[in-house]
Amino acid sequence: FGKISDAVRFKLRAFSAATDNVGLFFGEDIFVAFGAIVLMTTFLKEAGIIVEPIHVAVWGIPTAICAFLIHGFRLYLLDRKLDRELRGNANAGNAAAPAQRAQPAAGDKA
Repeated sequence: FGKISDAVRFKLRAFSAATDNVGLFFGEDIFVAFGAIVLMTTFLKEAGIIVEPIHVAVWGIPTAICAFLIHGFRLYLLDRKLDRELRGNANAGNAAAPAQRAQPAAGDKA
């Protein structure tokens, strides 16, 4: 698409950061050896509730799948929106270019 506007670039950066956050946040909830699982099991143990880390991780899987599907759909919509916007800008630029070339220069005879 060539050079993109600052607004599009910032939107892409924001969605990139959001994708990283969603992946890390929900991905770490299903990884048994990560600190969040250990923290939750330790907190529950102190409250008198004995739970194995693998069980906490397994219960996090449906939430992680939902987060993946929802954010994947958001990225799909972003891709479609950017495709429409950028193709529209590219087509507008291409349509204007032939009209400019068709005009004779000031010193040329018709």
